[in-house]
Amino acid sequence: MRIEPSSLLTGAPGAGVRGPTADGGIGGAAESGATPADGAAGAGSAFEAAFTHALEDASARNRLATAKVEALAAGTGDDLHGTLISTKEADISLRLVNSVRTKLLDAFHELWRTNV
Repeated sequence: MRIEPSSLLTGAPGAGVRGPTADGGIGGAAESGATPADGAAGAGSAFEAAFTHALEDASARNRLATAKVEALAAGTGDDLHGTLISTKEADISLRLVNSVRTKLLDAFHELWRTNV
């Protein structure tokens, strides 16, 4: 199993978040037919879907790593290498989700302190 950081950027299927386009821009709202009036609501739901997908992925990796460690500890598993890789993948996934969460909270606090 490999961790693909780009999978967190592409979001969940149908989320409207896409990678770079041929003209150097970023795909997404314009390609999905969204209008400028959709604005924050569309961006918020796309981010929410991508973050939810990343959180579910981190949770699934954690469950898999836990199962492999338990099997190894019980003596029913013999794949030490795969177990170590799974635990490291779970750790990296959780760290990535946590750093996105921290950046999001920092941005929220920055907006909160902004005088209007």
